[in-house]
Amino acid sequence: MPGRDLSRGLPARIGREVLIGPSVRIEPEVVIGDRTRIGPFAVIRSGVRIGRGCQIDTGAVLGVKPQDRNFKDERSYLVIGNRCQIREFATVSLATGKGKKTVIGPEVMVMSYCHIGHNAKIGKRVVITSGSQIGGYVEIGEMAIIGGLSGVHQFCRIGRLAMLGGCSYLNTDLPPFSLGRGNPARFYGINRVGLERAGFDRDLIRTIETCLKRIYKMGGSSLFDLAREYPISEVEELVRFFKTSKGPVIRGPD
Repeated sequence: MPGRDLSRGLPARIGREVLIGPSVRIEPEVVIGDRTRIGPFAVIRSGVRIGRGCQIDTGAVLGVKPQDRNFKDERSYLVIGNRCQIREFATVSLATGKGKKTVIGPEVMVMSYCHIGHNAKIGKRVVITSGSQIGGYVEIGEMAIIGGLSGVHQFCRIGRLAMLGGCSYLNTDLPPFSLGRGNPARFYGINRVGLERAGFDRDLIRTIETCLKRIYKMGGSSLFDLAREYPISEVEELVRFFKTSKGPVIRGPD
């Protein structure tokens, strides 16, 4: 199938005080928000929407065609929120499906040599560390951290404030507030450091730890009891994550 004739598209819309380095390629039908900086040799493909105050570093490629046989050159988008950092030589895909979006939330940091696949949804203030590879349709909750050189299989979900340790491979869902690591990744308790940095007090951290331990000891039968016993939003979030998972949830250590 022939590609779109980009020369006939709408011109790019570039905001105020945008700094563009040498040898940058910006295709038609791109939107770049105010005060964004784009480093040398970056490529911004048609269909990309970049928010305000972002940093796009050297050699980053935004809006690459999805590595998906179902993609037929339909118009799709990559939407990047305000104050994001996309570091050196990272690549982020457009979505598969007419009008669909790959979404990077505000204040996300994507470090060097990372890849984010088509239709992914990355929440606010997520950090994806150097060399990590995020598959298509992956969903990552707010303030989660992906350790360096890790892989996340397509369709997996990672909950809010979870952490995946470095050099891990995740092919299951990782619950909110939890720590996973290894190849394949296994559950190793709560993300205590992350919760403390997020301002959770000791009692709340202890409650979350108790709930996760009970879930992994007793299985799904404990979910209803936990929601009734601990009527707080964090436990409700945890229970909802397990109930809505369409695939397997990460196992405990063997």
